[in-house]
Amino acid sequence: MNKVGLRQNGRFYYGWVLMIVGFLMMSIAYTGCISITSVFVIPVTEAFGVDRGSFLLYQTILLLVSIGVTAYYGKRMAKGNVKRIVVISALVAAAGYVIFAMAKSLYMFYFGAIFLGVGFSNCTVLPLSIILNNWFGGKVRGTAMGFCFVGSGVGGLVILPLLNSVISSSGWRTGYLVLAVLFGVVAAMALIFLVKTPEQRGFVRMGETLAETQKESTGEAKGMVVREALKTPMFWMIAASAILTTFGSTAILFNSAPFFIDCGFSVEKAALIASFNLGMIAIGKILIGFLCDKFGTKFGSIFSAVIFGLQFVCLALMTINPVVFVFGAVICYGIGGGGITVCPPLLVNALFGEKDYGNIAAGMNMATNFGGTFGGTLAAVIFDVTGSYVAFWCMAAGSMAIVVILRLICFRLRKKYTY
Repeated sequence: MNKVGLRQNGRFYYGWVLMIVGFLMMSIAYTGCISITSVFVIPVTEAFGVDRGSFLLYQTILLLVSIGVTAYYGKRMAKGNVKRIVVISALVAAAGYVIFAMAKSLYMFYFGAIFLGVGFSNCTVLPLSIILNNWFGGKVRGTAMGFCFVGSGVGGLVILPLLNSVISSSGWRTGYLVLAVLFGVVAAMALIFLVKTPEQRGFVRMGETLAETQKESTGEAKGMVVREALKTPMFWMIAASAILTTFGSTAILFNSAPFFIDCGFSVEKAALIASFNLGMIAIGKILIGFLCDKFGTKFGSIFSAVIFGLQFVCLALMTINPVVFVFGAVICYGIGGGGITVCPPLLVNALFGEKDYGNIAAGMNMATNFGGTFGGTLAAVIFDVTGSYVAFWCMAAGSMAIVVILRLICFRLRKKYTY
């Protein structure tokens, strides 16, 4: 179905409902696992008398668990019951935050992180990219995913300052209980609204390209299976680009509020700037999704990597003039950071086709999560040792230059394959 619109065969197209539901799930689940971390760093480390690196080790555990969960559930989501997996995983994550709220030592955070790793993997990018790829073709897929994944930015813009207020008035334990309740909301939304394929509601996929339409007529999807993809340098280069991108992005998410405080901003202003960071990314995700649809995934993915790298340059320069460079950091984070979740699933489709999309996308999701396992914690450790984050920001800026080079090479290599 090539035509793109709100209705199909006289009925409102349910794919748009799923896009909005995905937006809400990302607003809560992605924000709840990753984006709100920084507001808990100072109150929790002060309560337990530990350094920032020791506390943020729980995020390393969370993301390592999510890699294993993705490896196990990637194929099961592609071929099985996505709704059931998401609902159960959201409830598991809620239990993880209850454990956080009851924590008597850091070891309970490390234990609870196992539960959160399940929720993060199975309630955010992986299931939503599979569902939206089923419902939307290449003419509109990037825009749909971009809007859906905007939720992690908008959610941070709303939830982060509210959590900061809850923590200030009622303590960090209450803040974690609020997050547990929100994951219960995710479970309810998934149970009520998620539908894996358009055929289950009597629709066909909207916005298909000519190649996708021809695939429908022949009954055979074009592209590689995961075994073939793993043998190509493209897969490993794109996986490396995803790792390097999240290497830097998690450092910002986990350390932004304390970094801004270290730069001289008040606790309230630091939380506000961190929330603006996440709000700007909402604009960035829509923009990058649109650019990928309009000018191709190659242009959109490289453009986002360049702008994201400039953000680390601004962060490194903030120690010179915080008031000036904070604006550049927020703007570049918003625009460039839009590609963190939007680009990898689109890169999978552009480079490897749809033949085994779910399994290859799961592999790319594992790479994305792997980058996050050590970026945020390493930044905190560098701060603990040097008293500054500047060395890490310079390292992250260099990593984004490598990302640009890797993506350019991959699209050149793609010309060698015919499918």
